[in-house]
Amino acid sequence: MSLLVVGCNHRSAGLSLLERLAVPAEELPKALRSLTGLEHVLEAVVLSTCNRVEIYAQVTRFHPGLQELRGWLAERGDVHPQDLDELQYTYHDDRAAAHLFSVASGLDSMVVGERQIGLQVKQAMETAREEYAARRVMQRLFRQAVRAGRRVRRETAIASGASSMVDVGLDAVEQHLGRSLAGGRVAIVGAGKMGALTAERVATAAVDHLDVFNRSRDKAERLVARVDGRTHGRVVDASGLVEALAAADAAVCTTGAARPVLDADLVARAVAHRQDVSTRPLVLLDLAVPRNVDPAAAELPGVHVIDVADVRELADRGVTGEAIADARVIVDEEAERFTTWTRTAQVEPTIRAMRDRAEQVRTAELDRLRKKLDGLDDRERDAVEALSRGIVNTLLHEPTVRLKQLADADGVELHAQTLRELFDLPEQRAEEPRAADDLADDRAVADDAASVSPPEDA
Repeated sequence: MSLLVVGCNHRSAGLSLLERLAVPAEELPKALRSLTGLEHVLEAVVLSTCNRVEIYAQVTRFHPGLQELRGWLAERGDVHPQDLDELQYTYHDDRAAAHLFSVASGLDSMVVGERQIGLQVKQAMETAREEYAARRVMQRLFRQAVRAGRRVRRETAIASGASSMVDVGLDAVEQHLGRSLAGGRVAIVGAGKMGALTAERVATAAVDHLDVFNRSRDKAERLVARVDGRTHGRVVDASGLVEALAAADAAVCTTGAARPVLDADLVARAVAHRQDVSTRPLVLLDLAVPRNVDPAAAELPGVHVIDVADVRELADRGVTGEAIADARVIVDEEAERFTTWTRTAQVEPTIRAMRDRAEQVRTAELDRLRKKLDGLDDRERDAVEALSRGIVNTLLHEPTVRLKQLADADGVELHAQTLRELFDLPEQRAEEPRAADDLADDRAVADDAASVSPPEDA
């Protein structure tokens, strides 16, 4: 079995392709079922953000599994597989783990060191787990990724002074307006985690009025209540969106909608209600992928659109080389730790099967000698039971320890296969995560998430 990642990100592909590949939250369950329905895919997780679309999968065979994942991604983006080859990247096994750990650490982000990606990684795994697409291997991989990201931020200067896409985007808005947003009016379209981060930023920047629109009104109400006292906030519904845009200095769009929320007609009606559009343009900051703002809106007089591609060009990559080098050392350590775990996990079913077979032989022999042991009292029976167990454990101890030691080196599968043949053991199969493992890992993820700021929901 192999671990694979196939994907495109802000470095390898343009915004238009990322839009076509993007998997909105409401489409994730169907996408995961489609992936795990492929012949060679055992587990799968989709990480789809405004910066990347990546498929992580455990496959039964490397080459057939890779072709299936590439084909799925090409079909998703309506792109010929050969055209996608130049724009996508592929990693397997230890390099796949290292890539995810780099992503979770903010090393692969548009804004190096940003914190939001940590919870995006966690949420991707949680969604896949709910759909039974992420089981033992994927859950272990993604939980360790969250922990690796936390460790990088704790032990290095990678996040020192790091901003987010929201910060970069709002700076761009102010540059275009030629003034600060302080005392102005901002509309937020989308009250998810990224919308919440935007609200916090503009409230801190002393924006005077904040209008919030969201498909579910209760979420918008909670967001307005969150910044109450720092700005004058109100919730607007769909019928009031034109009015909110007409009054705003800028609007920030962060929803996970599959289609534009602000179409050209809606924006045109908002601009028609504005005064002095030549000196007071409407700036639309679109941080979503797929885009929330119809590209045609950028052609309207008095409208300026800043999208993810623009933010990409403005993103600050000022993190020092030393901090990045320190972070990569940790990523490599965590990747090696995961590789060791996967090798050990490969032999655990063989060890368990070998011990089960020995136990079957032990109990069968005791049953065969049951009549000869009838004269023994309870204490003597317990002694015979303990003696037989001790012999079995002593005989299997050294092979068990040695096989686990060999798991740290390549070729352990050959030794495991030899044991299965010698003891006539059944072929090992992928295991479901044990309940105790789930509970311990859930606690670890909760601790990690508590140290990460709200994620981007684009």
